[in-house]
Amino acid sequence: MKNRVLFLYIIAAIIPLMLMDVAAVGVIVRYEKREKIHEMENAASAIQYTLANELDSADKMTQSVYTNKYIYDFIDRRFRTGLEYYEAYYSFFEDTLIDMVDGASNISYTFYIDNDSIINGAQFQKLETAEGESWYEYIRANGRKLGLMFDYGGAITGVRENERRVFFYETLDLYAHRSKNLLLVNIDYSYLSKLLQNTNYDMDVYVCDDERILMSNKSEINAGKPFESLDTLKNIGYIKEFQAFDQALTIRVANKNGIGQMWISRWGMQLLILVLINILFPIFVISRISRFVYSYRLREQEIIVTRQRAELHALHSQINPHFLFNALESIRMHSIIKQETETAEMVEKLAKLQRQYTEWNEDNISIEKELSFAENYLGLQKYRFGDRLSYSIEVDDDCKKYLIPKLTLVTFVENSCVHGIENKNKNGWIFVRIFKKDEKLTIEIEDTGNGMTAEETETLLHKMRDADMELLKEPGRIGIVNACLRLKMMTDNAVEFELESEESVGTIVSIIIPTDKLVMEDVTDDTVTTNIG
Repeated sequence: MKNRVLFLYIIAAIIPLMLMDVAAVGVIVRYEKREKIHEMENAASAIQYTLANELDSADKMTQSVYTNKYIYDFIDRRFRTGLEYYEAYYSFFEDTLIDMVDGASNISYTFYIDNDSIINGAQFQKLETAEGESWYEYIRANGRKLGLMFDYGGAITGVRENERRVFFYETLDLYAHRSKNLLLVNIDYSYLSKLLQNTNYDMDVYVCDDERILMSNKSEINAGKPFESLDTLKNIGYIKEFQAFDQALTIRVANKNGIGQMWISRWGMQLLILVLINILFPIFVISRISRFVYSYRLREQEIIVTRQRAELHALHSQINPHFLFNALESIRMHSIIKQETETAEMVEKLAKLQRQYTEWNEDNISIEKELSFAENYLGLQKYRFGDRLSYSIEVDDDCKKYLIPKLTLVTFVENSCVHGIENKNKNGWIFVRIFKKDEKLTIEIEDTGNGMTAEETETLLHKMRDADMELLKEPGRIGIVNACLRLKMMTDNAVEFELESEESVGTIVSIIIPTDKLVMEDVTDDTVTTNIG
């Protein structure tokens, strides 16, 4: 009846609620995802427009210089004296550039001239002064006559030392095709950053090249620090690529924080209704089911009384173990008569296993007998798993007569089958190795099963090493804890346990016992090996 009620409750309440919740949340998530992408697209477009507008101003300045024949005549002129140069210099500004850059406080410029007759100062520098500078090496390596560059480095004319810089450059070769003369326009980095911050989007937007974060709308960006690595960016939700002259740039928009608050502000009423439905609908369904259950209550009581009487009768007539062994023997003989040899062997192994479990005449048995028991168990598992299970048992002959607690070895073998091989789709092996080294007996049980995580391995090893009566009351691996506790009691806590495991690779359990803590009968030197595959 309980299962029926549970089934009815799941069908009538849980499943409809789950479907409704999934559908409602799915609609909200899809809508929010579209809105978020749309907002990030708008933010990226605003940043791109702002940056492109400023770069366009610098480009217009360079183009006006590039086409001005008067400027070419000045920078190519050979001056005989410094006085001649200064007179020409002041006359030059009165006639040209002073009008061009009037009011453009965010832009500064420098001419680098391949003319040794000029005097370095202000906006005119000899080209040789640029040698070794990172920006000049970039231009030479780039090979382009016009372009954009983001740089951080030493002081140059019009720019402070150790500061981020945005340069626009152009080679002045319109009237002299092989000219090396260069116009370098510096766009104030802090001014550009302020413009990006004024776009007023509440999400973090970054302008990047292939390796660096070049600019951002974040107020904490420090122009006095080197550019940060692109690898430091996390939680990027949208990327837009664009070309700024010779620079391939990307605009990266980070996902906004506070999604939960946004959901509440936008969908608070809908979510409240959904929560109320999730609370009230199950109450309604339970009330209806309660009426259904009540009608069967009296008949259920009669069934319980009848079942209790039947259970009491069954307890009084449990099968005697000797009767079970006789029944198994009858089945085995019947299988032999019918020439069902494999079935007969399995029944025989099962009978031996059952007798070992039920007949507890002694606490300790020889390793030889325990291995026989383990081999019977593995034989049954081989019958069950077929080619999925192979096993190997190796024991030094001088170890076979040592006494160990009964069912110790088979407990670890069973653990390898159940937790290692049973849930693995591929073929697996179980290895049992027993040998003596440095006056210590070592028992190894290895499987190539599923293995365990590092946390699971540490937990199980703790249970093995600290096995006591209190741990036996806790759920999980009771058989292993029982076996380890009896080994500790038999050896006065001298036994050592080691456990190695790796997921999808397998597990190795090592039990190491000083031989002076063991009782041994006969000793021989040969090694006996059994392989089943």
